[in-house]
Amino acid sequence: MASMLSLVDVLPKHERVDIGTCDECNGTGGTGDNGQQIKCEVCQGSGRKRVDVFGISGEDIGRILVRYPTAFTQMVASAGKPVALEPGLMGAMLAASQRKPDDPDTSLLGDEKIEKRGRSFGVGAQMKILKAMGRCTFPDGIGPFLEDLVLTSSSAKEAMEVIVRIASKERSMTSPPPPKPSEPPATQASGN
Repeated sequence: MASMLSLVDVLPKHERVDIGTCDECNGTGGTGDNGQQIKCEVCQGSGRKRVDVFGISGEDIGRILVRYPTAFTQMVASAGKPVALEPGLMGAMLAASQRKPDDPDTSLLGDEKIEKRGRSFGVGAQMKILKAMGRCTFPDGIGPFLEDLVLTSSSAKEAMEVIVRIASKERSMTSPPPPKPSEPPATQASGN
């Protein structure tokens, strides 16, 4: 018997990542002027800074590649070290993993304030966010994604080769167009 989907199954995949002490209350959770405990509005009294991290969409990957054509090369060369990435690329990737509170389908890629904040995070916080982003973007791991990409790419290449072969056969089977009536026939000069 097939299982039923719930609303949780169709929500964008995300993780809440703890990236350190709340800057607003310095980790206290908040205290009032008279010593009474009040909740810090930023951390909701937890004293911790948390970020909701979402997977990056194909559209956002394309937008990042338009801005940073060497993004994949940089990621491979960085060997998982955020400091090896161009700061602008780091900010863009972190912003792409964030969502608008009122619209979980729209990333914050391109929001200068969010990209700048991502660049200003410490290396440890950036690494935590990047790891969560990878898990959310590729829930089955990067290996199966790359395998599917290679299979899709080779299938597309084979299809294009078939189309080219068919098109070239059609061109070779057709005769050249007849001359227009207004043009004199091509004659060779005689040896006189």
